[in-house]
Amino acid sequence: MASVSAGSPRGASRGSVAAAAAAAAAGVEAGGGDDMVEIPADGRILLVGITGVTGRSALQGLLTVAGPGRTAHSLLALTRNPGGAAARALPPGIQAVYGTQVVAGDLDEPYTLGPALRGVTAVYCHALSKDASTADPQELIRARKLAEAAKAAGVRLIMYNSSGGRGCGYGITQMEQKHRIEDVMAAEVPTVALRASMFMEELWKRYTRPGILKGRFIWSTPSDRPVQLVAARDMGLAAGCLISGVGQQSAAALATTSGGSRISVPWDQGAPGREAATTTTKQQQQQSGRRLRLRAIELSGDELSPAQMCEVFAKVQGQPVRHHRAPAWPFWFLARDVFRISRFLTERGFTGDVAACRAQFPGMLTFEDFLRATRWAEHSRSYEDGIAFAEGTTEAAAASTTTTAAATTAAAGSGGGQPRG
Repeated sequence: MASVSAGSPRGASRGSVAAAAAAAAAGVEAGGGDDMVEIPADGRILLVGITGVTGRSALQGLLTVAGPGRTAHSLLALTRNPGGAAARALPPGIQAVYGTQVVAGDLDEPYTLGPALRGVTAVYCHALSKDASTADPQELIRARKLAEAAKAAGVRLIMYNSSGGRGCGYGITQMEQKHRIEDVMAAEVPTVALRASMFMEELWKRYTRPGILKGRFIWSTPSDRPVQLVAARDMGLAAGCLISGVGQQSAAALATTSGGSRISVPWDQGAPGREAATTTTKQQQQQSGRRLRLRAIELSGDELSPAQMCEVFAKVQGQPVRHHRAPAWPFWFLARDVFRISRFLTERGFTGDVAACRAQFPGMLTFEDFLRATRWAEHSRSYEDGIAFAEGTTEAAAASTTTTAAATTAAAGSGGGQPRG
């Protein structure tokens, strides 16, 4: 069993590398025993919301670093019907090859969650509803039921696939609801919010990809305005790194406390990236009447302007692609959240640090890596059919994380992994 203080990473022992990263990222201010989160090296991890397109991608990423043979953790995949279509859509051989157990549980029926959570030490929650253009209010209800059941079962950590841009003030309902869910979960169980930038998978959808394959990238932000991107696969990879202890010191480096302050880290000037949006404020904690144990990590695997994306599209497709900036105002009448997202990406954008994320989570995909790994140029493939990564992609990521884990362990043993004061 590994444990670290939830305060400054200076509280970590030099040898507590394996399985300690989640604890490093999960607690809040130092000073009490309840700020300590312990994750057994052989714990059971429940995976929630992984049967959809992006969920299956996240599962592939998680298995590269936290699957059987890489750690001693047991992985449980939650689904309403273990014999249904959603469970059958999981990657082939997930049970036989990876040993992942599919368990029954329904987020709308909380009495079913207790058995699924029995013996579970950590939860990775990728999604609480189907992909949609507007926020589903049921997500908040499901989040509360899951968090309460997790607390009752003795779960020590929740890792939640959230969104960047907290506190941005653009009124984007989907993003704001994810941030409220962070608070709901953190009120019950120590929570790490893995805050995504824009999913690369969005460009696979039918309203963008067909035009790009014909040479026209219709996008509403300026050609020279960088957009931060992350593959959904790498949300799972990040969770897997936290579970397995890969890069535990930098995990603490990218995390923010519930008050928004940054932890002391052994990187340049003690700050590896741009300041993340404030997580939970003291006022919000007072309003809820509960202490929220929340840390957040903003995840971005690449940063490109639409013009630069076109260059990558052209390289992968073998034909020129041009950016055509579409006006955003029609979306005010058609899909107001899309209009607000366009404004957000144009005026502010996500604020993760790509270099820091890639250093912390080895194997994260660049945009070009993602297009090639998902066989973007094959016209017959579609988002609706599911995004399957080319053979060798996950193996390469696993090799990268294994090498990093070995280096981290060696550094910790020699004192090289100890953060500077």
